[in-house]
Amino acid sequence: MIHKVRPAAVFDLDGTLIDSMEIWREVDEEFFARRGMKVPELYQEQIAHLGFHECARFTIEKYLPKEREQDLITEWRILSQEKYAAKDGAKYFKRGAIEFLNCLHAQGIKMAVATASSEELFFPILNAARVAEYFSCFVTVEQAGKNKGHPDIFELAANRLGENTGNCFVFEDNLMAIRAAKRAGMHTVGVFDEATRSQRALIENEADFYISSFDKLPSHLVDIFKGR
Repeated sequence: MIHKVRPAAVFDLDGTLIDSMEIWREVDEEFFARRGMKVPELYQEQIAHLGFHECARFTIEKYLPKEREQDLITEWRILSQEKYAAKDGAKYFKRGAIEFLNCLHAQGIKMAVATASSEELFFPILNAARVAEYFSCFVTVEQAGKNKGHPDIFELAANRLGENTGNCFVFEDNLMAIRAAKRAGMHTVGVFDEATRSQRALIENEADFYISSFDKLPSHLVDIFKGR
């Protein structure tokens, strides 16, 4: 057994708790279509660990050198807010995710969100699923000052939870974020997402645990959160 005490849980949002690939695919398709372009190959995987500002800089450098960073950010936020603020936003959660959060909350497990998203997006969708109140803190890459390829956001989440990093389990679908969380000294749970399918073998190999779905959790992982 890894822990004698109940661990804390740190959750990524997009691609981990939320099946947001379709949301952002629609956003990306409309964004690039306005410019007479198709979405570049592997674009979603390339930007998955980036915050809005870094994503804008990456997009400008690689594809849209004549555009301005703040204009891109504003456009993305307008395109995405309507989807994330939908009253039926709970439908975007991955199978079993809400039930798992309910279970952890009922057991008194401390939880945090560590995300590259922004408050105007993640609060409405968490509220729609009635799980926002479960989280003790919400940490963004903007607050951490570095993207999720660095351990800073995970260390900040642990600090705000009042926990040692070694007592935290990070749920992530992105390989770079998994590696960063491990550098922070945290335990990692890889979560399958269609957008990062090409990373699956590496994530399975490098994460401490791997789940294809929240309704198919390995029994030894469940036992850890139950303090067994």
